[in-house]
Amino acid sequence: MPRTWTKTDAFAHFGTTLTNARWSWSGIALDGSVVALVLWQDVVKGRDGRLTYFDDEDLDAEWRRRPGHTERVRHLAICRDRHDGRFRAVIARAVDVTADPRDIASCHPQEGVWWRLDEFDEATGAFRAHVER
Repeated sequence: MPRTWTKTDAFAHFGTTLTNARWSWSGIALDGSVVALVLWQDVVKGRDGRLTYFDDEDLDAEWRRRPGHTERVRHLAICRDRHDGRFRAVIARAVDVTADPRDIASCHPQEGVWWRLDEFDEATGAFRAHVER
């Protein structure tokens, strides 16, 4: 039987911590050495033989004001500026993919995989990334 992970445990697996278990969608190690982000399972796509992720859906003014978004933008900037765009992923399955905001039905740390930013718009928080193997 597969292990059941909490969001907090999945982030801790990478040595990262969440500011707030309810609204944080990214975490960082206390020493800043690792950043991890929630990636929605239904948004991860296979493209040209590799996994990709593009997050720009519904980046409206309301979402941009939420503390989880502000924190994620800061963590993405750290990925870009200090880690050559590399981050770890906590893969989350949504209770309802059409809900806004989404709730997590289940999640797990994506072991053995690093993601790398391809594009990042710091003004909106939109980003595109791919898996490095």
